Amino acid sequence: MKKSFKKILFTILTVFALFFIVACGNKEDAKINKEEVLKKAAEVANDIKSGNKLVNTIMEIKGGVTVEYIIDSSIIIEPFSMKLTIEQKGQDAKVTTFVKDGITYMSNPINNTWEKQEATFEAIEQFKNALDTSTEIYNMLKDHLDKVDIKEKDGNYVITVPKNSDFIKESLKEQMNSIVGQNPDFNPDNVTWEYVIDKETYFPKVLSLSFEAKLDEQDVKVTTTNTLSNINSVGEITVPEEALNSNN
Repeated sequence: MKKSFKKILFTILTVFALFFIVACGNKEDAKINKEEVLKKAAEVANDIKSGNKLVNTIMEIKGGVTVEYIIDSSIIIEPFSMKLTIEQKGQDAKVTTFVKDGITYMSNPINNTWEKQEATFEAIEQFKNALDTSTEIYNMLKDHLDKVDIKEKDGNYVITVPKNSDFIKESLKEQMNSIVGQNPDFNPDNVTWEYVIDKETYFPKVLSLSFEAKLDEQDVKVTTTNTLSNINSVGEITVPEEALNSNN
C-alpha cells in the first residue's frame, strides 16, 4: 500500500507541477511595452507569500473516455505548509494531502486512514513554485517578443502567442522531460497558451493550456485552466489530528 501511495503522490506532484506553462490570437495593443510587463511580473514573484490555486484538467482520450481532474490547493511559502486535494470528477474518492513542518500527510479515501512520511526538499520546491511561474514565463518569452501579443482587458494584461508556436512546444517538452524523465514519444501538437496577470499588482491570475499528444501510447487532448486567488491572504493551514496521530 505504501508503494501505491507514493505513486499517487508522485502523480499528484507531476500533474500539479506540469500544467503551469500554459491561445488564441488577440489583437496586440501597440502602446504596451511587452518586455516591461513580463519583466515586472517576474520581479513581483518574490512578493508572493501565500495563495490558493485551482487546477482544472480535462484529458480526452481519442476513441475512449474523457477524464476530468480537479486540484485545489492552499499554500504558504515560509515556513512552508500546504493543503491540497485532488479528485476525479464523477468519482467519490478524493485524496487530501497536507505538508507541514517537513512532513507529508496523505489520506487514503478507501479506508479513511492517513499515511505520513518526510517531505523531500525537491517536492517542497515544486509546490512552492506552483504559486508563480512568472520568472520562467519571462525567460521563455523574452527572446520571442515578436510572437507575443499583450492586450488590456477588464483590468488585466492578457498575454498570448500564436497557436502551436515552436518555442512553446519545446518548452512544454522540456518541462515534461524534467518531471517524468525523457520521453521521446511526447510531441505536443495544436498547443494553445494564454496567461493573464493583474494590471495593478502584476500577480498571476489565470494560466490556460491546451495540447494534443501521445501519452502512454494513447492519443489524448489535454486542456487545463489554472486559477490563482487569495494571494498573500491565506491563513494558517492546520493538519487534522487524525493525520498527525497516524502510525502509517
